[in-house]
Amino acid sequence: MSKGRVSKEEQERRIKLLIGFIFTFKYADRRQLEMFIRTVINMTYTRRLIAYCLRKGYINDYWECLYKTKIYYLTKKGLDFIDAEECFAKDYRFEKSSLGTITFNQHNLAIETYLQLQKRFNITDWFCAWMLRIGKHRRVSVPDSIIVIQHNRAVALEIETQFKKLSEIRQMVDRYRYYIEKNPQYNAVLMVVEYKAVYESIKKKLFHLAPIFCSRVFILADLEMFKQGRCFYANEVRSLEEAFNLLREGRNGQAIQS
Repeated sequence: MSKGRVSKEEQERRIKLLIGFIFTFKYADRRQLEMFIRTVINMTYTRRLIAYCLRKGYINDYWECLYKTKIYYLTKKGLDFIDAEECFAKDYRFEKSSLGTITFNQHNLAIETYLQLQKRFNITDWFCAWMLRIGKHRRVSVPDSIIVIQHNRAVALEIETQFKKLSEIRQMVDRYRYYIEKNPQYNAVLMVVEYKAVYESIKKKLFHLAPIFCSRVFILADLEMFKQGRCFYANEVRSLEEAFNLLREGRNGQAIQS
């Protein structure tokens, strides 16, 4: 893309896309913003858009000493800019104190998942956990995100960075059995696991508890697999595209067996 002038409408579109990205995930670091601008907005010169949004007061930044990176978040002016498009705009809050180590790692993995999926699929909507918690008790379990993807499939995203006890996996399976079979809200669960050893442990426990259900509902991948566009679904390692196509075909009117 050239450095030349763009129309007012095009510039506004780019600003809204960037602000919308930060809004969805509450905050982002510099690398994530640049990846989003290259991947989704299709701009080569990423720094210009970030600098423009900072200069106009749509976003703000600060240096996070713990993680040695700049964090970018929305200002009131930025929220006002997208208020008409975002129904949760009045619920947006960014607090520096919320950047705990586990939370920060999960947040980064969620953004990595988003960017990888954007390369392969048409994502209609993405709702992060902070949106899903609005109006709910803080102890109510919600997915890390809900992704509305091609053919209007609602996929719950689970980001895992640590080993899980068998009892925790059982609770997860029971919860998704309810929300997929008895009170349908999702079509599948995409689980992205940061480390290979954690991935193998969780997969073993899932398929020990409910092998048929998990083979039809859970799309599993460790981070390296996911970056390569691969996952474990329906008892095989396959491409993400193949897994989502099989999911679409297998869920047409067929009940999931226990």
